[in-house]
Amino acid sequence: MIRILIVEDSRTVQKALVAAFEADPEIRVVGTAESGEAAIEAACRLKPDLITMDVNLTGMNGFEATRAIMSSCPVPIVIVTGKMDPKDSATLFRVMEAGALMVLAKPDPLGSPGHDASVASLIHHLKLMSEIKVIRRVFPNSAERPPLMPMPMPVPLAEPAAQIRVVAIGASTGGPPLLRQILSQLAPDFSAAVLVVQHMAVGFTENFVAWLNQSSRLPVRLAADGMRICQGQVYVAPDGCHMEAGPCDRIVLTCAPPENGMRPSVAALFRSVAKSYGHQAAGVLLTGMGNDGAFELKTLRNRGGICIAQDRESSMVFGMPGEAIRIDAAQHILPPEGIIQLLATLSKRQALPAE
Repeated sequence: MIRILIVEDSRTVQKALVAAFEADPEIRVVGTAESGEAAIEAACRLKPDLITMDVNLTGMNGFEATRAIMSSCPVPIVIVTGKMDPKDSATLFRVMEAGALMVLAKPDPLGSPGHDASVASLIHHLKLMSEIKVIRRVFPNSAERPPLMPMPMPVPLAEPAAQIRVVAIGASTGGPPLLRQILSQLAPDFSAAVLVVQHMAVGFTENFVAWLNQSSRLPVRLAADGMRICQGQVYVAPDGCHMEAGPCDRIVLTCAPPENGMRPSVAALFRSVAKSYGHQAAGVLLTGMGNDGAFELKTLRNRGGICIAQDRESSMVFGMPGEAIRIDAAQHILPPEGIIQLLATLSKRQALPAE
């Protein structure tokens, strides 16, 4: 039995979520809260297996409540909210920085064609998230983003690499804050294009791109079919489409069936990068459930690419990078700081000559 606490300030939505969850015999709703303050009290008192958290609450908002819960009585927290305006993206993803596992959309209205499917999808993901072991978080006193840290000594490469033209990054659960960290520390003159697949609920990718742009030192764009892949640019796969690196340095978006249950999938991106760029590419597989992208990362390695997996200690969920390591797909197994160092080293060594 999964014991869930619902944090939602709308009584109507609250009742709908309670009814949807309790229709599943494996779920029990142990409480509801309408404010951040009530959420903290209920979390510490009820000790639920999982909390669904809205972002905009009466009084203390979802970010502040999540931060307090994760520092006092940590529990898996999933954001369950409606589609937000991109200008509100900072608040939405700050909740993930505070420790929320992922963002999911509220179910479609009762009686609508998509209601049953949206409820089933939400419950499926909540069950998966309830199994994740979370740890107590310690937050700095200042709410400001810490300054960029000086780069330590670069990670050594086993042998000189070819000019790296594309870096492909795949991430799932726990990925957004990590991608923000990486992009905020890549230099503005980074010498490769960056292609990103982040598993995310439909409707939130535009917010994700807007949030990344607030801290990234490289411009971040939502990918479009036929868009030219240019050095120093970051391209994020949009909702519902696989993103591939096609011929002539062009992005190809396809509606092919999901791979590993995902669309966009990391597998489709890595496979296309291996085909189009081979030894002129680097692949990075970050935290996430399942094995999406692991086999294709090995394909890239076999074609001479530089392949990196996040290490166990820093991964929120070690599924994807762990599988890549198991099948010997990664030459480098690194924490986020090491990944940043290695990418910076590649950029310095492979910087394009001035025209």
